[in-house]
Amino acid sequence: MSKDMIVLNAIIIFYILQRVSEIFISKQNENWLKENCSAVEVDPTESLGMKVFHTTWFISLLIEANIKQDFFPDLISASIYLVLGICLFIRFYSMEKLKKFWTIKIFSLKNQVLVTDGLYKYIRHPNYLVVIIEFILLPLLFKAYFTLVVFSIINAFVLKRRIDLEERTLMAQSNYREQFLKIKKLAPFFSLLIFFVTYSAHATELVYHYKNYDEAMQSNKFVKFEGASTKFGIITTGFDGYVKDFKVNYLLANQELSGVTVDIETKTLDTNLNSRNEKMLNTILEFEKFPTIKAIIVDKLQLTEGEHTVNMFFIVKDKKVTKSVKVKIEKHGKEFLITGNTSVGIKELELPDPSIIIAKVNDNIVLKFSITL
Repeated sequence: MSKDMIVLNAIIIFYILQRVSEIFISKQNENWLKENCSAVEVDPTESLGMKVFHTTWFISLLIEANIKQDFFPDLISASIYLVLGICLFIRFYSMEKLKKFWTIKIFSLKNQVLVTDGLYKYIRHPNYLVVIIEFILLPLLFKAYFTLVVFSIINAFVLKRRIDLEERTLMAQSNYREQFLKIKKLAPFFSLLIFFVTYSAHATELVYHYKNYDEAMQSNKFVKFEGASTKFGIITTGFDGYVKDFKVNYLLANQELSGVTVDIETKTLDTNLNSRNEKMLNTILEFEKFPTIKAIIVDKLQLTEGEHTVNMFFIVKDKKVTKSVKVKIEKHGKEFLITGNTSVGIKELELPDPSIIIAKVNDNIVLKFSITL
């Protein structure tokens, strides 16, 4: 399993464990409410339905994310992580504010305590807002669009029913109506969510797939590598190869590129020579253990014609190397042709030396690319 997939599953499992911990906390609070406030659950089927719904959502998220194995560039992912972190803080904040009155189930009880300060001065249900955001951003993080759309729509109906039931119960046993009449249910914080979803929506992904070496060679959109070997210490010959499957993710705003990430499927590197491919993929790159190679442009890049120099780092077999890349931008009608090249050493990447007794492979490998925006 790749490092990215380990992180993916770890994040989802973290949220599953977090939900499980909430069940235990809620159970303790329920027992206290029953003993001290004569609490009676309003609608047992509602809480059971919520548990089943959330369990199904997690299963769908796990399956779709692991099937797609697709990720946003680091810049977008970091933005989503930031909002999810804020959501976790709000979730724990709500639990702390409500203390023993925080439960997963809805109870009718004596001596109901209302919290009206902090976030509750501006929004009635901060915890439910967090649920809505998580139902959108967690699937979005892994491009699990089916789970995002289907379960977010269902969640809207599920939460509406729950909020209505909860507020009717509170109004019947406290001055909830007077305290919260002028406070919005969820709206004040939606602008934050809309900003990040809109920001992510501006990300563009280009997907390239070629059947073989020849098809990739004939295209003007490619990722290419070139090397050389010296036989018997006398004759030097060159060799090259292309990537048959790769993706380019980027953000474009005000004619400025940022967050440019190139994801390469290791097993699709092809030199059109089977014996060289087998050694490259199995022995040197260990493609089954490290299925993806990443290249990320660190700097922002203005879409202006001419030559530019940017920093890019490469991740090969979990080894990160930063290189300076020369980029040339040409405008053709409404499109921009972006070409670039750099070089990296085999030893620098800590890769096994592919040389054999009669032929020594030069350490320096030249990397070239060409894409159209």
